[in-house]
Amino acid sequence: MKLLRNLVVIIRTVYHNTFNLPLAVVSALFNGPIAAAVNSSYGPEEYIYAGLWQAFVSFFSTGVTGRVVQHFSPIKNPIVSYILGSLIPAAMTFIGSASVHYLQGTPEVLATCIVPTALSLGSSFGTNFLTRRGYMRPENYPKDEN
Repeated sequence: MKLLRNLVVIIRTVYHNTFNLPLAVVSALFNGPIAAAVNSSYGPEEYIYAGLWQAFVSFFSTGVTGRVVQHFSPIKNPIVSYILGSLIPAAMTFIGSASVHYLQGTPEVLATCIVPTALSLGSSFGTNFLTRRGYMRPENYPKDEN
């Protein structure tokens, strides 16, 4: 029983350090249809695959980058916090999305990646803003020193 409890603690710790499920779901639901629309002129097989792949990548990418943002939000200097907390997740989103679409053979790789990357930049800023104000904080977020 102690082994099971330790395993649960490890899983919860890894989850709270690496993934944000609510942001991941929202991202997949928004970015999948956008990628499908961008590739709609190439026929149903291409746009369906592009949409499904983007939804898949967006789910995992945003789940991770959403948590990465929250690791930057405790930085006291707000300018540094917002710059790092926005640019790093956006770069991660672009690299992940472009890699998958390039390997999958999506016809419009860069056009398919522009919208998710731009959304990542904006949503990362928003996530950082909310987290710095006490909303959406993971269980293991650093406690205020005040």
